[in-house]
Amino acid sequence: MKKLIIVGAGGFGREVLAWARQAVEPWVVKGFLDDNLQAMDRFGMEWSVLGTVDGYIIQEEDVFVCAIGQIAAKRRCVESLLARGAEFVQVIHRTATIGEGVGFGRGVILCPGAIIGSHARLGNFVSINLHSSVAHDSVVNDWSQLHCHIDVTGGVTVGEGVLIGSHASLLPGVKIGDGATIGAASLVMRDVAAGTTMFGVPARPYAQREVSVG
Repeated sequence: MKKLIIVGAGGFGREVLAWARQAVEPWVVKGFLDDNLQAMDRFGMEWSVLGTVDGYIIQEEDVFVCAIGQIAAKRRCVESLLARGAEFVQVIHRTATIGEGVGFGRGVILCPGAIIGSHARLGNFVSINLHSSVAHDSVVNDWSQLHCHIDVTGGVTVGEGVLIGSHASLLPGVKIGDGATIGAASLVMRDVAAGTTMFGVPARPYAQREVSVG
C-alpha cells in the first residue's frame, strides 16, 4: 500500500494533511518532511516529521505531495526528491468540482471548494486553495499557486511560478507572465509581464524583480 508523505510541516502542510485524508481517494498519511524536525511536536497529532527533505531515504511504499507555500522553496525541495526517484501524486479534496476534459500535472493540490472548468489545464505542482476557481479553457502552468477565493475566468493563461493572492480576479483572456505576483483582492484587466508584481483595482505594477524559471 502506498503511503503519503507531505513535504512541509507548516500551516499549509497541516491543512493538506486533512485534505488528503478527505480526498476523493483518501490517502494513508505516513508523516512529514521538514528541516525543522520538531515542527509537529506541539500539535499532539499522531503524525511526526520523518526527516529532512535532503536527508530522508525514500522507501518503496512512499509517495509525496509538496505543501510549501513559498514557490522557490517548494521547487527546491521537489527537485531534490525527484532527483532521488520520488513519486509525486495529486491530492484532490472530495468537494472539488472538476469539469470535462480537464488536464492535471503531477503533484497538483485541489483544496476544498476548488472549481476547475471544462478543458482547463493545470501544470505540475500547482496548488489551488480554498474556494478558488479556474474557468474553462484556462491554463495554469507549473509551480503556480492560487490562494483562497480567486476567480480565474475563461481563457486565462497563468505562467510558470506565479503567485496569486486571495480574492484576486483575472478577466477573460488575460495572460500572466512567468514569476509574476498578483496581490490580494486585485482585479487584473490586461496582460501582466513576467516578474511583475501587481496590486489594486484595476491592478497596476507595484515593483519589478528578476525572474528565473529555468
